[in-house]
This record gives sequence, structure tokens and C-alpha cells, in this order.
Amino acid sequence: GKSWKNVGLKESNHIGSIIVDPENPNRVYVAAMGPLWSEGGERGVYISDDGGETWRNTLEIDEHTGVSQIVQHPTNPDVLFAAAYQRRRHVFTYFGGGPGSALYKSTDRGETWVKSQRGFPGGDLGRIGLAISPANPDITYAIVEAAGDKGGFYKSTDEGASWQRQSGYSTSGLYYQEIIADPVDPDRIYSMNTYMQYTDDGGKTFQAVGEGYKHVDNHALWIDPEDPEHLLAGCGGGIYESYDRASTRHY
Repeated sequence: GKSWKNVGLKESNHIGSIIVDPENPNRVYVAAMGPLWSEGGERGVYISDDGGETWRNTLEIDEHTGVSQIVQHPTNPDVLFAAAYQRRRHVFTYFGGGPGSALYKSTDRGETWVKSQRGFPGGDLGRIGLAISPANPDITYAIVEAAGDKGGFYKSTDEGASWQRQSGYSTSGLYYQEIIADPVDPDRIYSMNTYMQYTDDGGKTFQAVGEGYKHVDNHALWIDPEDPEHLLAGCGGGIYESYDRASTRHY
């Protein structure tokens, strides 16, 4: 990291996530969100097969919609999910959703995409956060913003072919809407929020972790795959560490 080389996608302005293919280090997937203050730019899923030297767009939705996240199946890398997110900032307001927001799935390593949201609420959606359980890759979780308080926490046990609403729990897509699955327990998921939340029953109920001596505004979480009691949380106050799964009030 001592030096860097720009390899493109400048017109995206914002990158939602980057994935390196586990079987080919030169194949890279990028979720390009596009400009916040204007339409157009580079939006969608971009793939490079030469380590970032050249890019091609395999999921282009419209001039107002980009992609905020891509996740890849841990045991079947042909399967990917992409969360499309329509949003726009104006001086006088912010639009955090619209008809462009949707969940897409690919079964050919991102070359083609189809919508995969049977069981999701109808109407306009906002930001969608995704996590595939490392403990049981047959389970995929989604946290969904939707118009009319129809959003919530969803679970799929058939690789996204259908979804079941677990609860009405959701967060703010403008700031959060990010979930992280525990590497050992398929029912435990953490939700990034002003105050971090977690569930032990697959999203049916949520409760706060211990944050008595920790800063709030959570945006990142690393879980030790060999010891899930060990956490590193990235938040508005820096990085905090826990060795008891964030169960106590002291860090």
C-alpha cells in the first residue's frame, strides 16, 4: 500500500464493494454506485479480467441507479448477488429509493443477471444489504428498505429463489443497511447501525450489543473466523475490539 495506481471507473464517483474472484485473482467485481448529485456516470456491476486494466459493465440498470453491494457464494463462486440502489442528493432533499432498486442474481459469475426477489415487498425499494452465511452457505440474508414501512429483514434458504420476511427490522439506507453473518453460527447476524444490533434467531428478533464504553455509528465489523468471540468494529470513533462477542458493556 505504499503506492497506488488508478485503474479507472472514475465516473462512478462511489464504489459500493469490490470482490476478487477466489479462483482467479485477475477477475474483479465492482459495485459502482455512480454520482450522488447527478444522473449518469458509471453505474452497475463492472467486471475486469485483467486485474483492473479494462472493465465491462454486465449489469446496467438506468441513469439513476447504481449497485451498492455484491456478494459471492463462498462454495459456488458462479453464484453472485447484486443489490441495485437508486438514490439522488439535491440541495433541498435526498431520494433514497425508487423503482430502480432491486436484488439481482447471477449463476454464471456475473456475466448475466436476473431479478431474484420473490417474497420481497412490492412497490419502490431503497437500499438492500446482503450477507451469505459462511456457516451455512444455503442461507442468504437481506435487510431491505421499502416504501410504506414494508421493509424488514429477509431470509432465503434456496439461494435467493424465494425470500421469507423474518421481522420488520431495518436501518437507514443513507448511513447503514449493512449486515455481517457470523462464521460459525448461521442464525447470528450483526447489523451495522447507530447502535450495533445482533440477532441469534435468524433475524426474528434483534438486540443491542454492549457499547457502554464504545463509540457509536457503526460501519464495519470483522469477525475472527477461528474465534467468533473476537470482534473488530469500525465506527465513527475509530476501531474497537472485543473478546467476548460484544456481550459486555466494556471494551
